[in-house]
Amino acid sequence: MRSKTILSIVAFIAAFGLSAAFANIFITETQTESVYIPVYGSKSTNSFYRNDPVIADKITALIRQDNRNGRESDRAYYDYGAEIFSSSDNSAISGYAKAVEWYVEQSSSINASDLPSDFQIKWREHMKAWRDCSDFLNRMKKPSNRAALTSEELKEVEAFHDREITRTWKEVQLNGANYGADVY
Repeated sequence: MRSKTILSIVAFIAAFGLSAAFANIFITETQTESVYIPVYGSKSTNSFYRNDPVIADKITALIRQDNRNGRESDRAYYDYGAEIFSSSDNSAISGYAKAVEWYVEQSSSINASDLPSDFQIKWREHMKAWRDCSDFLNRMKKPSNRAALTSEELKEVEAFHDREITRTWKEVQLNGANYGADVY
């Protein structure tokens, strides 16, 4: 039962890390094509920002910095390999938890105060999803905490964090695209 838990955690983290790394192969920082999704009939109090190229550029810059932070954090994951939860001395899980914590600190410190309030809200929700994941990883550094969860419970918690990070990131991207930012 315990080996199934460890194996499923390792498989989840490896799949997530590999998919993020593979996706970054196709994303370049020199993309010039912007995605703009018009918002018709929006009742947003920030509708005057919708066609502001300065706001679009600021959101694009925030997203690019976040992507750089994510790539740096992914490199740390690969330094620890795929045996994150099964390491007997906890160095792998501790290292990975530290890498995620570093990402959260770096991306949370990106200044978004001069961006539209609806974008700020989406950004804060995304950072909260990552903070919650980081807290989970920090708790899982203790073998007793990992042992207290069944394999099914670990899978459920992992899946929840993955869904929340993905959901909130899509909301950040959609909201940024509404302002004309290059979000992909």
